[in-house]
This record gives sequence, C-alpha cells and structure tokens, in this order.
Amino acid sequence: MALVGKIHTKDEVETKLNEGMLDGWEKASYEGFRDSLVKGNSYPCHFGSKAQRQGNARYLFIESMSNENDLMMLRDGIYEYIKMYEEIAKRTTLAIFFKPPQEKLSESEYRDSFWSILEYLNKNDPEPWPAEVPVDPDDPKWEFCFAGEPIFLVARAPCYEQRLSRYAPHGLEITVQPRGTLNDITGDTEKGKKAREIIRAGLQEYDKIDPHPDIGDYGDSNTREWKQYFLPDTNDESICEFPFEIDPK
Repeated sequence: MALVGKIHTKDEVETKLNEGMLDGWEKASYEGFRDSLVKGNSYPCHFGSKAQRQGNARYLFIESMSNENDLMMLRDGIYEYIKMYEEIAKRTTLAIFFKPPQEKLSESEYRDSFWSILEYLNKNDPEPWPAEVPVDPDDPKWEFCFAGEPIFLVARAPCYEQRLSRYAPHGLEITVQPRGTLNDITGDTEKGKKAREIIRAGLQEYDKIDPHPDIGDYGDSNTREWKQYFLPDTNDESICEFPFEIDPK
C-alpha cells in the first residue's frame, strides 16, 4: 500500500521501486507499463512513450475497481491531476493502475468494470459538464469530461491476445489525456494528420490484428470517441450503445 490513492511522479515511483518499498502488484503494474512504452522503442503511441521517457507522466494506484472508498480516491486523484496537468508539460498523461483481481477476468468483465468506473466518475464529478461539450454521446463532438475538462481515455487489460497495444499483463490500466494536451494536433491540422499516420502505421506493426474500424478522428461524423476507449480483441463492433446516461449536473 506504498503508493495507493495519490498522484506520483516517475522519480517518486522509481525511488520507491529501487528501495524495495512497493507492494508486489504496484511494482509489477508499473514495470509492465514502463517496459511496454520504452522497451525497444516500438510502442505505437509516440506521445505516451515520450511522456514516460521524459518524466511527464503521472501515476495513480488504486486497489479495487468497485470498492466505494477506492473509487473515491480515484475520483480525487484524477481531479488533482486535471487541475495541475498544464503545469507539467504540453504532452502529459495519467496512468491509472488497478490492483489485479484474484481470479482471471474475461474481456466482457473488464469492459463492464471500465464502464462502471466511468459512470461512477460522472455521477460523482465535483464540477458540472462543460457547456461547450455535447451531453449526448451520439454527437461526434462528444467526449468524456471530468472536472470540467474533456479527456481521452484508453483502457488496457490482461484479456488481450491480438490487440497487443491494449494489453496490460497484470490488471486494468486506464490512461487519461486531457484534451488540452492534444489541441494542437487535432485531425484537421497537418501536424495532427502526420501524428495519426505514424501511430496507425505503428499499430499495424505492433498488433497481431488490423486497427479496429472504430478508430477515427475526434469530431468526424462517422466516429464516436467513446467506442475507442475499450476496444475488443477482435474487429467486431466494440460497443453498440453508450452504457449509461450522462449526468451533466
């Protein structure tokens, strides 16, 4: 329980790692994440790898995917990160590690846990939904918001065998990128188009399966961003409808 419930820097985590002060699951989760992003320099998300290498990532360790007290610590940790991310770097990300369950979970069980976590965050958001973001998930301009900030989310879990870019060996991981870290590389900019070309080419090389059909650009009329959060291990439809009703407060 060395790190649970608080935001940590790379230096803080690695100092405790080197001193042998991490719980077993904390050590395994962090090392699995770190090594996947920097080992061999092949992970397809250049921005995530760079944030890890340069010390601009932040980390949050949570013991349960469903316990009320743990989810409240998750809420408070994400809130803290959202309020300070602009002071860290232009490209920063928050990596959230959940303690692995005792039993092996299926893809659908991890997916359900992920959406339950998002529903909890929405229902317990300290701030109202920002007025400039649609509340209806079927609007192509919709994206998940928390603490007044639009954020992009990526789930990784042990259930993946083909989509290796979404594989985490130990437990559920959720990475959080505030929209403010990406607003200069949107799909309608040359810089953004180039970045997407590089990332998607990297996915072709890294994964054992073609990129999922739901992968697209934010705001595209044919794209719904929430379908990209927790992708299936196949190229079947990721999720038919948004699983809960957004509470805009």
